[in-house]
Amino acid sequence: MAKRENPGGRTDAELLTSLQRTVENAGIGLYETSVSGVIVFANQALAELLGFDSVDALKESGLTIHDFYEDPEDIRRFRGKVEKYQNVDSFLIRIRRPDGTKIWVSEKGAANFNDDGNIIGYTGSLTDVTELKDTQDRLAQAEEDYRRMFENMPIGIYRSSLDGRQLRSNPALWKLNGFVSEEDHLTSVKDIAKEWYVEPTRREDFKRELEEKGILENFESEIFRHRTRERIWIEETAYLVRDQDGNPLFYEGTVQEITQRKRAETSTLEAKDNAERANRSKSRFLANMSHELRTPLNSIIGFSDMIRQETFGPLENERYKDYIATIANSADMLLKLIDDILEIAKMDAGKLSLSLELLDLQIVISQCLHLLEQRMHNAGLSISVSIPKNLPPIEADARRIHQIMVNLLSNSVKHTDPGGTIEIRVAGYAEFVDIAVRDTGSGIPEDEMELVFVPFERSRDAVRLAKEGTGLGLPLARELARQHGGDLMLESTVGVGTTATLRLPSNRQS
Repeated sequence: MAKRENPGGRTDAELLTSLQRTVENAGIGLYETSVSGVIVFANQALAELLGFDSVDALKESGLTIHDFYEDPEDIRRFRGKVEKYQNVDSFLIRIRRPDGTKIWVSEKGAANFNDDGNIIGYTGSLTDVTELKDTQDRLAQAEEDYRRMFENMPIGIYRSSLDGRQLRSNPALWKLNGFVSEEDHLTSVKDIAKEWYVEPTRREDFKRELEEKGILENFESEIFRHRTRERIWIEETAYLVRDQDGNPLFYEGTVQEITQRKRAETSTLEAKDNAERANRSKSRFLANMSHELRTPLNSIIGFSDMIRQETFGPLENERYKDYIATIANSADMLLKLIDDILEIAKMDAGKLSLSLELLDLQIVISQCLHLLEQRMHNAGLSISVSIPKNLPPIEADARRIHQIMVNLLSNSVKHTDPGGTIEIRVAGYAEFVDIAVRDTGSGIPEDEMELVFVPFERSRDAVRLAKEGTGLGLPLARELARQHGGDLMLESTVGVGTTATLRLPSNRQS
């Protein structure tokens, strides 16, 4: 008897073989089970999906299909759906392999019935969707993260159209504008350029910079709160979103209110301007008053010198000589004070200039010591000087360096008790020269170290002992040092002494 042929010229046996190959080579796991889950049929793909090398190994394990369900409740739900609908499509479950690994699968199944209409088993398939499920989970988590940040961010977040409509706004932004919801905000705003910015052209500036740069940072603008029309200041950061072809789609960015900062900046600028005006007025006043005071003082000094020299005849009473000497000394002190005030006024006005020349420090220090020689002798102090040989000249203003050194030495004489010592030590370095004046005087308390560089401030020790001085010497000396590109530093210990170090550039260029 001849073999029956089917369409296509293949026999039943050939068709059966082809079907078997299709089932075995299918990319998804195929199965048939009893009602209790005993595996009646499985293809190789199912065996591998469940963690076995072969179908025989799967069957020999004695495990039912239900043993692979991580959640037994999934078995009940699967059966319930099959009984109700006769089949199940895309039933997502997680299975656990014998080695403990877990994967997500999508199950499709249908019930097998006997002639009496009773379910005798199930036929279906399992497809590994672990990667897809992980991707979906990551996307869901990213969406949840974005939603949480969007809702809870304390600064405004927005999306706006190119023509100025509000497309999205988070709670921080719609609250900033006085609205009760995002929907209220979006439906109320028709044109951001006209309704939001105080300056009508500000939106055009915003758009132009974004089109040129693609991103905008720290864009400050004065705006109206949409609902209340209150004027406030904001700072925006934004970027232009484009499609794959580079065409502009919309703007996204952040908004933060900076009204308090702008007010503080304005107050600071106003205070700075007021302080500068006051300082200029003070400098003009000091300069004018100092000039006016110099004229009568010069007369007092000139006439007192004539009287001391008895130019027009002797003084009949010797006590007058003491009086006129006191008048002359007081006038000299007052003239020095006026000169110091004029110097401070010039520095405040930025009008202090230097006349630079090459100076030999050996000569400069000798001249300063000669001026104070008698005062040191009268105070019972000893002096020592140490200057390195072959020290190169420095470029500086001779009069100003004399002024600084005399001030430092005078302070040491003033605050050092009889029997004390004053040392001058010069040290040369590659980039600077240090001139240190060290004494064994009363010292300066640590909390007053910077105070002594404030004009008209005096140390408590100087006030307590009624030491002469105006509190201008050290501030003036430090500023003169800094005008030279150097500095003046102090080190002091109460009861031990003070070291004042004048630092000057060794290679100053004019």
